[in-house]
Amino acid sequence: MDKKPGKRDPFEEYIGAIEENGPRTTLFATLEAAGIPLPNPDDVPELDITVVLWKVIHALWDEGVVLYSTNHLSDRELYARLWKETLIEDHQVFPEDFPVTTHIDILGGWSQEDTELFLRHYADEETRQEWASDYGKTIPEHVDPPYDRDQFLPGH
Repeated sequence: MDKKPGKRDPFEEYIGAIEENGPRTTLFATLEAAGIPLPNPDDVPELDITVVLWKVIHALWDEGVVLYSTNHLSDRELYARLWKETLIEDHQVFPEDFPVTTHIDILGGWSQEDTELFLRHYADEETRQEWASDYGKTIPEHVDPPYDRDQFLPGH
């Protein structure tokens, strides 16, 4: 079956997106286009920050985005991180015919600080011991994260 000239082929668009040859945008632009308010975190009153954050979290879920490793950040810190970093990163656009889920680990940069936070707050004891053995370094003492948000995040 021949494709008509100028007719959109969703599968080709999907393959292009997988190969990162398709259009790109930011999650910030995607959420703005969906009508989600994204105020500067410095302008959000303390009493409103939790509501603003959860609107963004649910809007991200509606766009197929799942967040991980957020329990070490306060609501304000997480919203600021999303607003100033995560939402403005370049993001591949997938055709609506082929929805995908994007997984964003807040510790996904795996910097030295991210690794320490992972080992301190998120890693189980077996992972902590394997890391210490593999890298020959002292691991930070386990401390429960100060917040309990991850279990309530959509997609978990």
